[in-house]
Amino acid sequence: MGKNDTQQTTVVLWGGVDPGGQAGLAADLQAANALGAQTRLVVTALTAQGGNFWLAGWPVPDTHREAVVKHLDLPANGVAFKSGMLSTRSHAAALMRLRKLHPSAPLVVDPLEKSSSGGLMWQAEDIAGLPAWLLQQVLPHASVVTPNWPELAWLTGRVLASYADAIAALRLLPCAAVLKGGHAPEALRGVDVVWENGIATELQPTHMWAQSPRGTGCRLATAIAIGLARGESLLASTAAAKALVAQLAEAQGV
Repeated sequence: MGKNDTQQTTVVLWGGVDPGGQAGLAADLQAANALGAQTRLVVTALTAQGGNFWLAGWPVPDTHREAVVKHLDLPANGVAFKSGMLSTRSHAAALMRLRKLHPSAPLVVDPLEKSSSGGLMWQAEDIAGLPAWLLQQVLPHASVVTPNWPELAWLTGRVLASYADAIAALRLLPCAAVLKGGHAPEALRGVDVVWENGIATELQPTHMWAQSPRGTGCRLATAIAIGLARGESLLASTAAAKALVAQLAEAQGV
């Protein structure tokens, strides 16, 4: 039991809208609802995509985002932040400003580079030097970052061909991390690695996936954020989030 279990948790979700309702904010909401958490939504982008294609993503104008943020009406305690698709550096910077107003609230950053179909989830003008900018300007403010293997390689500029490569890359991050195993080499597929204070803890697969469902990483990161806000450790939050993702997948017959 976490120390805040009797207190209502509110998770502020920054992300994009998937018209198919499978990923992004739709997946975040599914996880939050399953855990009984209240939600606040900051839409960063509209997208035209599906499981096998990506047409485009259109960032929400800064003025629209600021109007939403101004009226979020957040409680004083029990708040968590989770970001998925940020789309622009301006949106990311705005999240950092809001986060500073709630310094005790956990922030979970899901560092999305591309959609599951390969579409770039950032605006072209923001791409140059983006990984270094995230490492220097965003991740130092995060409680935890949740990359998969390709995203960790993108963030750190490393080639990840082995477990040792992944650990070396995790050491370059300025915050704790959960390395998701859905895109790991075959021998490590499904193994999530919790990286905290220089220690790696492996969480073995709890579900045999018939296919790789979209939105799994979104649900996992949201559930971790809620667990942290409720006073759970990162390891406990991740283990519970992993179990929830498997439960939701089983319910959908995946």
